[in-house]
Amino acid sequence: MNMLRGYRETVAGDPLRFAVLVGLATVPFTVALSWQPPDEATVVGGTVSGVPLLVAGTLVGYRYGDCASRTRRAGIWAGLAASVATVLLYAATAASTIGTASTTMTVLALVLTPIAVAVGVGLTVLVTAATAVVVGWMRRRSARASRSRDATDSGSRNALESRWWLPVVAYVLLVPAVVLAEGVVEPDGGAGFAVALLLVGTVLLSVPAALGVFVDATVPRCESAWLPNVRAYVGLPALGFAAAYVGATLYGSPRPSAPATFGFLVVLWLTAVVYLANRYRNLERIADERPR
Repeated sequence: MNMLRGYRETVAGDPLRFAVLVGLATVPFTVALSWQPPDEATVVGGTVSGVPLLVAGTLVGYRYGDCASRTRRAGIWAGLAASVATVLLYAATAASTIGTASTTMTVLALVLTPIAVAVGVGLTVLVTAATAVVVGWMRRRSARASRSRDATDSGSRNALESRWWLPVVAYVLLVPAVVLAEGVVEPDGGAGFAVALLLVGTVLLSVPAALGVFVDATVPRCESAWLPNVRAYVGLPALGFAAAYVGATLYGSPRPSAPATFGFLVVLWLTAVVYLANRYRNLERIADERPR
């Protein structure tokens, strides 16, 4: 009871009201992006667009990112509010099945709907809260106070000793190789399968590459050292994803996430190349701030 009372008092005040409002604001967008008329094989469920949830988690994580525990609570409440769309979508699908399907399918819909709703709500909360936690951590790490240290501080790791740039180099080298192989190798046969595996590896490697750029750029440094523009290096790939997604949606693409992922990969590669070039150019400044 004390825990429930604490949550109720917190939500009733200003601290988490923004998180709840953001979660509720995603409901119409999630429904519009996710709704598809159920076919004959559909009993309950369906796909739920994760883009509004990612946006909600990003806003909540940035808003409450100054405190890790508050970020988690805000992400959970935003996810719970956003899960209204999941409940509506699953309920609408089940209602369509009950109204048109056979007796067996109707019984299955009645039995499976509560389970599907519970799983859908849990996943909605998980995606929203996890996004908020990651964005909150990024906000705290990229804060200028967290990135700066005294020149005589020998307890913190030097930026020159960071190895987070290694996955960035691997990504920068792999992308041109995959593009060249795509243009030379025939899609049929074992070589085409190998190229497909390289393409999947490129997509998977983009995650540690993006993380590597962020972590390496936010290693604590002296004020006189090279301080990368973290917002530009991190924000441009995300902007590339968003622009490609919106463009694909406007052009009526059935799966806008595919061109959005391609936009993210391209912009991330360009950003990574620029970051590595600037890092190499400023190696002397990075080395000069090593504690003595």
